[in-house]
Amino acid sequence: MLSFSAPVFSHAAPRIQDTGEELVVVIDPGHGGENEGTDTSAILEKYRTLITAQAMYEELLKYEGITVYMTRTEDVDMSLRERAEFAASVGADYLFSLHYNASEEHAMYGTEIWIPSTAPYIDYGYQFAEVWLGEMSAMGLHNRGVKTKIKDNGDEYYGVIREGKKLGITTVILEHCHLDAEQDASFFDTEEKERNFGKADATAVAKYFGLKSTVLGVDYSGTELVQASLPDLGIPPMSFSTAPETCELELTEQNEENGEVTFLINASDSNELLEYYEYSLDGGESWQGITTWPGYAHNAVKNQESAEFYLTLPREKDTEVRVRVYNAYDQKTESNTVNVHFEYQDELAAAALEWEEAHSGEAEIPQTDSLENGESHPSDGEVTTAADDMGIFDDSFYGFGVSENAAGQENTGNTQPDKMRNDRLLILLAIGVGTVATLVVIFLSLKKEKKVKKRNRRK
Repeated sequence: MLSFSAPVFSHAAPRIQDTGEELVVVIDPGHGGENEGTDTSAILEKYRTLITAQAMYEELLKYEGITVYMTRTEDVDMSLRERAEFAASVGADYLFSLHYNASEEHAMYGTEIWIPSTAPYIDYGYQFAEVWLGEMSAMGLHNRGVKTKIKDNGDEYYGVIREGKKLGITTVILEHCHLDAEQDASFFDTEEKERNFGKADATAVAKYFGLKSTVLGVDYSGTELVQASLPDLGIPPMSFSTAPETCELELTEQNEENGEVTFLINASDSNELLEYYEYSLDGGESWQGITTWPGYAHNAVKNQESAEFYLTLPREKDTEVRVRVYNAYDQKTESNTVNVHFEYQDELAAAALEWEEAHSGEAEIPQTDSLENGESHPSDGEVTTAADDMGIFDDSFYGFGVSENAAGQENTGNTQPDKMRNDRLLILLAIGVGTVATLVVIFLSLKKEKKVKKRNRRK
């Protein structure tokens, strides 16, 4: 498939399309019947397009010098050819196919318009497209621009455009916003907002055709349009819709105190504009934070090839950061992975090792090893191995490591340090208390069970 995004020429120009004495337009609510459209939101696309189309129809009826039709007013099936044939049957100058969008990645956001790829329809489509995109941008939507796409055999990619062109009717597809994008959710979350899209569509049509409305008190007859896609009205240069050629990620700065990190993305695409970027914190397993590429404008000749972005990362673990960039046709390229490591982790590890070394052996339970041939106990400070040195057979255990000899003097030479003996006493006391508590619980449970059995016998 071939596709292109055309730049806008800044100077104004008259409308190229000549509609004759009578202007006829047809509004086509996309999908319908079994063709539900995108189902990525609570309300199916086919219902939203019908609401928007009806609002557009009602608004256009307020203008003079225009006849308006709709391809469908109910939830019915209708082929793309039938839509174009209906437009041809009423002598339509223009067929507007209304839609809501969704992306494969469920990450894209914004508004876009698809137009025919060959003259003169591309020029008619292009001049209207810029007016319509202006209305969408005024609502606050991200502007994804004017687009066209053809198959390998040269036919129009989108069927409604292809069928309309066969019958000599300029046909465009209005993708108002993305129903699966959080950034666009506030534009379609009520029926009134869906109707606002239709009113904006009608205003764009009125401006393109230079209409007046006494009811609305507006006169667009002096509206100037942008220059057509090419001055000579020829076919614009096409390019294969390929992914961006490069995408490299570089760590430029990190704050060891608070975890703030700065990255630089270097990316390039010789065919299309870079439009979005997003990042991954797990080496590309999942993605988040999709953002418009800095300096992006749908009518730019080219865009900048680098962008800074900032993250605050946990300092307790390494993070594998990766980014990917998208061009205007949603083709993407991933970067290398940058492993972010903080010195804080090393400090934690060093502190843990220091603590472990300082407390090594303090809580060890000595292994029993009987003394042979009347060996004496180890000197103070060594770990003893005899059972009596644990205080089990030593009366001094109960005296907290202090005993008296026959002369009434303290004898501590062959005893364990006071701290260890105190710890042992506390352990034994805890075991004793736990045992008593367990017996009490068992006794109370048996007593309760006995009472229950008595009550049951009474019943």
